[in-house]
Amino acid sequence: MAPSPCLYIRSERVSRSPLRPSLLHRLMGHRAAQPVLPTLDSKFGGIPYVEEAGLAWEGFHFLGQLNFTQLSEAPAVLPRRGLFALDRDLRAPDCSVNSFRVRWYPEPTEARARPVSPPPCVGRWETRMRFSAGWSLPGGDAWEAPLSSGDAQLRDTWNAWAPSGYLEDERSPGTHRLSGHRSAGLDAPYAFVPPPGRDSAPRAYAQLLRIDFDNASGFQWGTNWPYVLLHPEDLAANRLERAVVTWANA
Repeated sequence: MAPSPCLYIRSERVSRSPLRPSLLHRLMGHRAAQPVLPTLDSKFGGIPYVEEAGLAWEGFHFLGQLNFTQLSEAPAVLPRRGLFALDRDLRAPDCSVNSFRVRWYPEPTEARARPVSPPPCVGRWETRMRFSAGWSLPGGDAWEAPLSSGDAQLRDTWNAWAPSGYLEDERSPGTHRLSGHRSAGLDAPYAFVPPPGRDSAPRAYAQLLRIDFDNASGFQWGTNWPYVLLHPEDLAANRLERAVVTWANA
């Protein structure tokens, strides 16, 4: 039941215009913004960091990327360098296990970056990721396990307890969470395909990232959100290319 350190992620727009202007924006005379953030930055939208020659973008939209060298207060279990990126495959059915492409670059550098024309992005705005340290608590069944089933008052008090710095991703809409305890949404059944050679039980995996809707970036998921899961042994070995993305309750 011990708290677990995490990082909260919030978005900050970097332009007065979106990457994809709406009809209203166009009627007001706004043109599409050009990406401005550096290729190696942690961000949603903009120009992604890519090392592969000829990486195909047909059907894919760039969601965002995390550069671990920019996470000064990251929990000890996370890598100290490397860049993790997610692209959404719009050809896959909504909320399917094949909805995202995972990319992991253990030693990203400007010299290794391939020139990339700005691909379509999931969000309409380019946003900079801002990080703040926090604490997560066990969610769902794990949180309520110590309680007596017959004491409703204790249960209500227990579930209402949340001091400052805890559970901000659940109490502040538009806040994403990196690392920490598994969220309550993962208690419900969900589709899951393990990486080759790993346990097929979803509970054997750590929650690397939970992605909320994001008004600043301009994307939302409805009642199911994407969760990035990783086996603890792969996390310890910095094998983030073996992460899997699933959809579960918010």
